[in-house]
Amino acid sequence: MKSNVVYTDSKISKEKASFAPAAGYDSGWVDANNQTNHNMAFTHGLGRSPTQVTVLFSPDQETSYPLQWSWNPENSGSPVTIWFNDHTVQCSIWNGSSLHGAWNGATGQWTNWSSGYLRVFAS
Repeated sequence: MKSNVVYTDSKISKEKASFAPAAGYDSGWVDANNQTNHNMAFTHGLGRSPTQVTVLFSPDQETSYPLQWSWNPENSGSPVTIWFNDHTVQCSIWNGSSLHGAWNGATGQWTNWSSGYLRVFAS
């Protein structure tokens, strides 16, 4: 153990985490796959470019994985690029990489999916 690091046990807070109200745009779960190179457009209707965007992947609409950068083709998967403007959030899917990949520390293995669901929140 390093002397300049504090080690402690986790504790459950007596106050539950709170979340902001629903985003201005919620796409709901949308079928996605990496069978072809394509862009998925989510028309948000905010009338301006969003200042906050969250993109989630789910293999089953129950377990959710937030899409985080930096992008890595072997592990993290598609979308390769996410961009947005006054009208849409675009997710660029590349068929050369899985739709999503997740590392499980308990098993020491990656799971990669070629299909699943994406969900976009924007405000």
